[in-house]
Amino acid sequence: MKLIKYLSLYTSLLIITHNSIAQPFMEWNDNIQVKLAAGNISNPWAGGLNFIQASNIDLNQDGIKDLFMFDRTGNKVRTFINNGTAGMTDYRYDPLFENKFPKLHDWVLLVDYNCDGKEDIFAYSNYGGGFMVYKNTSSVSTGLQFTLVTNLQYSIYNPPSGSLINLYVSSADLPAITDIDNDGDMDVVTFAITGSYMEYHKNMSMELYGTCDSLKFQMANRCWGYASEHPLNNDYTLYDSCVGNVSTPEFKPTNSDDRSAERHSGSCQLCIDLDNDADKDFIVGDISFKNLTMLTNGGSLTDGSFTAVDTAFPANNASTSMIDLSIFPCAYYLDVNYDGLKDLVVSPNAPNVSENFNSVVYYKNIGTNSFPLFQFQQANLLQDNMIDVGEGAYPVFFDYDNDGLKDLFIGNYGYYAAAGFSTQIAQFKNIGTATAPKYELVTRNYAGLGSLGIVNMVPAFGDLDGDTDADMMIGGYDGKLHYFENNAPIGSTANFVLTAGNFKNSFNRVIDVGDFAVPQIVDMDNNGTNDLVIGARNGKLAYYRHNGTSAIPLMDSITHFFGNVKVNLPGYFTGYSYPFVFKQGGVTNMLVGSESGFIRRYTNIDGNLGGVFTMADSTFLDIFQGNRVAPNGADVNNDGFMDLIVGNYEGGVSFYKGVSALTTSNIDNSIHFNFDLFPNPANSSFSIRILNEENKNYVLELYNIMGQLISSDKIENNFIIHSTQNISEGIYLCKVSEINTSGVKQSGSLTKRIIVQH
Repeated sequence: MKLIKYLSLYTSLLIITHNSIAQPFMEWNDNIQVKLAAGNISNPWAGGLNFIQASNIDLNQDGIKDLFMFDRTGNKVRTFINNGTAGMTDYRYDPLFENKFPKLHDWVLLVDYNCDGKEDIFAYSNYGGGFMVYKNTSSVSTGLQFTLVTNLQYSIYNPPSGSLINLYVSSADLPAITDIDNDGDMDVVTFAITGSYMEYHKNMSMELYGTCDSLKFQMANRCWGYASEHPLNNDYTLYDSCVGNVSTPEFKPTNSDDRSAERHSGSCQLCIDLDNDADKDFIVGDISFKNLTMLTNGGSLTDGSFTAVDTAFPANNASTSMIDLSIFPCAYYLDVNYDGLKDLVVSPNAPNVSENFNSVVYYKNIGTNSFPLFQFQQANLLQDNMIDVGEGAYPVFFDYDNDGLKDLFIGNYGYYAAAGFSTQIAQFKNIGTATAPKYELVTRNYAGLGSLGIVNMVPAFGDLDGDTDADMMIGGYDGKLHYFENNAPIGSTANFVLTAGNFKNSFNRVIDVGDFAVPQIVDMDNNGTNDLVIGARNGKLAYYRHNGTSAIPLMDSITHFFGNVKVNLPGYFTGYSYPFVFKQGGVTNMLVGSESGFIRRYTNIDGNLGGVFTMADSTFLDIFQGNRVAPNGADVNNDGFMDLIVGNYEGGVSFYKGVSALTTSNIDNSIHFNFDLFPNPANSSFSIRILNEENKNYVLELYNIMGQLISSDKIENNFIIHSTQNISEGIYLCKVSEINTSGVKQSGSLTKRIIVQH
């Protein structure tokens, strides 16, 4: 039995070694310039922004506050380095810091709670019904890092002897985390579960310990400000009697706590002093409305009382324009332009049903931090300096004008509008050279295709009618395809004419893959005619083989479960597969994007079109660009290596330059090793083999997807076999770090994801 086991392991090692020869390598790269109407943009490949939550934090430990953007679309963290130009919004997108943050979802606010000058993480809890906290333990020597403080924060709802109950904040809400009573520690204001009143949870850290570095909350007021929100709209009743409030508001309540089983529908809160009277005023956005409401606090630090309501905030703050976002705007208070004054950033908190293109509104503080005055600057902060096509981005390289340079086309789900999404295909012309590409936006609505009413347009290009020029196929939301013949003279700029809407197979039946058709035109069987591989919402792939040449090509359905590929995560009914088939060293490979945000790589395709493909990698190159990722590739700089472009549902794209071998310079310049992780997915065990280094000491730390440490094991002789028999199925993170002889970690580590399937 042992002999068989070791022979199997040896065979696996040979397979991994063989596969690594054909393994394509790419590194994120931002050197290719992109030009919009106003000129070259600074962060074209930053990946897009939709519904963000913004905070300041020093990412690179240079003493300058940078920008942290968390997008509810795909729960994606994006990090922007402040270039340090005083008075300017001058940022450089740098994804290096994104994987330093734990797994985050729904909402995230960065607030310094322990007064060390470093912003800590407050985020919706993995356990639901409240929030978790990570302490910022970064330093110049260790770089950006965080340590879990609590998975679920509690508060005493009936002090001084009441029991601890989770400090409730819903996944749809954003609480105000600020020093309400100006005693130096961070308090919390959030809507009660019942939804009408604002609860004030006082942090007792200063009272108990004389320092601000603890999180000890107790209810101070169940009706902070003596105001209540109407249950059916965002009107407020001032001087509410607050029946059921604590006996001594904002000190020590004595009433019993009976929290209602009803749930508050959704609000986001911000508390700042707008009139320099020491107490905090209240700014709120609600889930069904497009405006921000401001309540003036006319009370005191120990007895807040709202005395006026402004539904046009911040229009009346500095004679500026009011917020008018389609639904659920949320406000964030941070220094955007590096002038020492905190500004206002507003963005929707409602994915898929709100403004997604001009959705990061920036108001500059032209007053002081004691008396802020907000003046509108722009509706597309950072978005104006990146490729962004609204919601959903489906990129493909195609030389439309036959000049020998690969141009770029990007389909989308759509730009939000009150009447519905406007779906279009953006066209970027390559105005560079054969070795130095550069892209310029020609139009956001290529060939006026937006007028066809096709929702979620995914373009594909290739010769389908046998006349040697490339035709176009567009997949739509309804799972159907639309065929456009290129009728331009050979060698001329493409001219596509709709020839067959609701494209049919050879039996005259409409091809329908269910929902979200994603076509690729590619010769799968190497017979000289192009076939169709089609992704879909169900996570599978359909394969239609070309059957003859005609003005309207004939396609035979071979299978709707091509290669047994299914990219759904365990327990999910949807996968949103996005195929990209390519040749690497003469061998067919397939990358498949997915709803999870990871790209899978499949091999064992040639000569096996009717069989089961091998999933060689479930987290290709550890690329994570949000959800519903869409890969496409071409050698755009003619260096002999395929480059990769990845779209995502935030509406942006990221570029990965092809290289001869994977380097670590873009991961962490202090790392001098790499490692193989196999098999992936794993059943009863997986193995790790250290690469590119002499025999040193390493440690493997296995984390679950929530960032909790599962196990820690020393890696001896550059190799370890780790059992998975005692852990459940799911996605895990394998973090490998170099250690010295005393077992202390050296700076830098590498993390790869693994799927466990029993």
